[in-house]
Amino acid sequence: MKYTIAFAALLFCFSGTMWAQNFSDALRLSNFQVGGTARSIGAGSAMGAMGSDFSVMSTNPAGLGWYRGSEFVISPGVFNASTTSRLLNDDDGTSIEENRANFNLNTFGVVFANANTNRDWRATNFAIGVNRLANFHQDFYFEGSSPGSIVNRFQEQANSQAGFSDFESGLAFDVGALYQIGGDDFYSSDFDNTPNADVFKRQDVFTSGAINEFVLSFAGNYKERLLIGGTVGVPIVRYEVDKEYREEDRGMGEEGNIPFFNALTYNENLSTSGTGINLKLGAIYRANQMLRLGMAVHSPTFMRLDDVYTASMGYSYTDQEGDFDFSSESPDGSFEYRLQTPWRFIGSAGFIINNGSLKPADGNRELMVRVPRGGFISAEIEYLNYGENQFRYDGFGDAEREVNAAIAEELTSAWNLRLGGEYAYDQFRVRAGYTLQQSPLQGDDTTNSIISAGLGLHKKTFFLDMAYRRQMNEALYTPYLTFDAPEQLVEQQANLGQIVFTLGFRWF
Repeated sequence: MKYTIAFAALLFCFSGTMWAQNFSDALRLSNFQVGGTARSIGAGSAMGAMGSDFSVMSTNPAGLGWYRGSEFVISPGVFNASTTSRLLNDDDGTSIEENRANFNLNTFGVVFANANTNRDWRATNFAIGVNRLANFHQDFYFEGSSPGSIVNRFQEQANSQAGFSDFESGLAFDVGALYQIGGDDFYSSDFDNTPNADVFKRQDVFTSGAINEFVLSFAGNYKERLLIGGTVGVPIVRYEVDKEYREEDRGMGEEGNIPFFNALTYNENLSTSGTGINLKLGAIYRANQMLRLGMAVHSPTFMRLDDVYTASMGYSYTDQEGDFDFSSESPDGSFEYRLQTPWRFIGSAGFIINNGSLKPADGNRELMVRVPRGGFISAEIEYLNYGENQFRYDGFGDAEREVNAAIAEELTSAWNLRLGGEYAYDQFRVRAGYTLQQSPLQGDDTTNSIISAGLGLHKKTFFLDMAYRRQMNEALYTPYLTFDAPEQLVEQQANLGQIVFTLGFRWF
């Protein structure tokens, strides 16, 4: 998937405040990838019609109706992000790889089954627990020399109608990166006379956090033919990003490439936290012994979020009076706002293959038992329109309309296809899966692929599963945005790997 990430700026145009969101923030908070159990991940997260897995509480809760016994599950795992970055504007730019590993808990929950084969409603089951929807742990950095400076952004902002920002252009003025000549209203910089001079740049970006969804689910099974279920989901959001940006004049000679300028540092920190609520409704129809058909609809998630942010800047220059080095810190900033994510619609189908063989029981050839053998093939297709994300700002109507118009312009609808299968022989399981995702960006017809595989050991009272999932993303990242100065683009390739183990216990 190729798309430009504007999250580096953490701003929308030049609104003059650091809190303003953009379409990439909406995309980050609505592009869910249900973690779930190792069984679900190994089978491509395509368990919607198959059920009997805790992950379906966040996809199609009707699958809870297949349970005949109660169950406890816990799914620890390791997530690894390997990101390679290269500054495109640098003719001699090299690719730099950074790795980040994170231990996490994908699933934790309990299913309480109430089965009764003598009634029309064969089962009425209840479940409570947590599923992980997104993982934000990633580190990367780039470095190289290219024309232009982040000071160009601060200067454009100071000379616009927005004026000074306490978190950007205001800091630049405090440390001497911006100044006035002759008392006019125009702010100048050391880069005015050398707009195309090469400046060395480096940025380190550290992100962390996740979206974990607390689920409360209920499902019923009517005559082993129709299953219906619902989930009340409460996503819990935690996202943090720390960015350390540096520029230097590494030109030869006494004045280098840019007279007066020596170096600049600009550090930003943002922490986003909040909760939301949504409703998921699902149904599964058992057409015959082999075919199951499912459908689910997810209401928008209504989130209330809080941003806390700070910034600091340092600037070093040399003039006829000597060397100077100034620094400044922003005040602590915070902003509360709301986000409404899009509706989701999911259709699914599962094809069950049952087969078996006979073997002697305990070595006794006169007493034969049937060994389970078979499995399933399943598929899910999901539709949502990312352009329907809506931010809500109390008291900031113009900014709200501006950012929502940009979301509708930049984001569009997308289809996500998930395929998976499982083969069982006696107590052993083998699984594989594949996911194909459309780009959510307008005018982008690229797709993103995810592959997965897994193994399992299932006994009557406990089971142990393991799965591996791998995803590769391609993106363009920009460390800052300007209107007139040279554009800065960083090409990125991210390989995201995940190993998950699930331990479960059953009782009847």
